Amino acid sequence: MKKIIAGLLIAVLAIAGIGIGYKINQINASEEETSVTVLQADYPQYNTAEELVESSDLVFTGTVKSIEYQMIDVSTGEEPDEDTGFVDDEEMPYTLYTIDVDKVYKGSFDSSTIIVKRAGGSFGDDEYVVENASEIAKGKNYLFVTETYEDTYPSLLNADQSSYDMDAPQTVMEGEEKEIMLSDILKLF
Repeated sequence: MKKIIAGLLIAVLAIAGIGIGYKINQINASEEETSVTVLQADYPQYNTAEELVESSDLVFTGTVKSIEYQMIDVSTGEEPDEDTGFVDDEEMPYTLYTIDVDKVYKGSFDSSTIIVKRAGGSFGDDEYVVENASEIAKGKNYLFVTETYEDTYPSLLNADQSSYDMDAPQTVMEGEEKEIMLSDILKLF
């Protein structure tokens, strides 16, 4: 009887030890992983290139020179901001794209370099990703559709209709819903 109880006790301790070891490995693995937060923003969507360009005040082409991340206070006063819901002194993660400007199509800008912001970015082990955001990569040439603001960097109008890769093929698959293409915007100028 004592042998059976001893055997069961050893089996229980072995199973518990395996479980504890597994839990420790899980904790170590999760500490190395990046925490991803998906930002869902209610950006306006545009049906035509004309609507998109009309809503902007600066449209230009340029090459992305560098990409940085910064927490920016986007509040406008003591009341919550209408667009973000943030109140005074609250910061939001942004990606800042430094762009060498090639050509300005709409609006004016006096420098050959501009910094444009878009919500989201990487901060240590935390990554903030805007849902459905188009890719913008360092060293690539894009057309940007932006809105300028006083006391901050210009912003892309929305996450998926404000940057267009100048070197990517522009094709629409048969049966797909018509989206705004780079060529549609360039035809306006």
